[in-house]
Amino acid sequence: MNEKKTVWDTFLDILFPPSPYCLTCKSTLTAADFIICSNCRNKIEPIKGALCNKCGKPLPDDSALCYDCISTDYDFIKARSYGIYSGILKKLIYEFKYRGRQEIAEILGRLIYDLFAALSWPNFDYIVPVPLHPQRQRERGFNQSYLLGKFLSSKTNIPIFAGLKRIKPTKHQTLLDKQLRYKNLAGAFAVNSKDKIYGKTLLLIDDVYTTGATTGECSKALIESGAKGVYVLTCARG
Repeated sequence: MNEKKTVWDTFLDILFPPSPYCLTCKSTLTAADFIICSNCRNKIEPIKGALCNKCGKPLPDDSALCYDCISTDYDFIKARSYGIYSGILKKLIYEFKYRGRQEIAEILGRLIYDLFAALSWPNFDYIVPVPLHPQRQRERGFNQSYLLGKFLSSKTNIPIFAGLKRIKPTKHQTLLDKQLRYKNLAGAFAVNSKDKIYGKTLLLIDDVYTTGATTGECSKALIESGAKGVYVLTCARG
């Protein structure tokens, strides 16, 4: 990377000394590389083509909405994801979430920032990371969505609102089908400090959008607590 290092960059270098080899292809990294080589980075392609106007799901044609958004009344206004949850992007997210590679937040955060910069969305009052239940966060040691939100905040100067809480322990969403995902998350989120988000436009951040169950429930809690509108950005689309 040729950019001037931020305090966040320096912190990550101290906490996680850079490996000399690419995480995905094991080739030797150059001085300009970080975690993965430029060749692997270039293979993480942004989603292109026809998209659902609401959730950003890739579509075979220019239909305005996908089936999910026609049949489900999500409380967010729009959602977009940088890439498809496969290949190198899937590998990075897995290493980030399940193997504690917190330094990968910088790579994934840059993807979200690139996506954010390309969108003509309104000005946001707060970035809101999707929360983990306290028990899950203790097990993992960190909240991956918070790290992504923190990186984006450092690039945009949009403050983080940490008042969205997961109040109900839930099963891993990856183990459930679509209908059970919605049932699993019903009533799982609540908002503290509601006065801070009253009438505000919020940017919800998560790592992966699959069915919209998580972001939908989070958005519902935020809107019911007085938020004016919620938009969603994720690294990957499942």
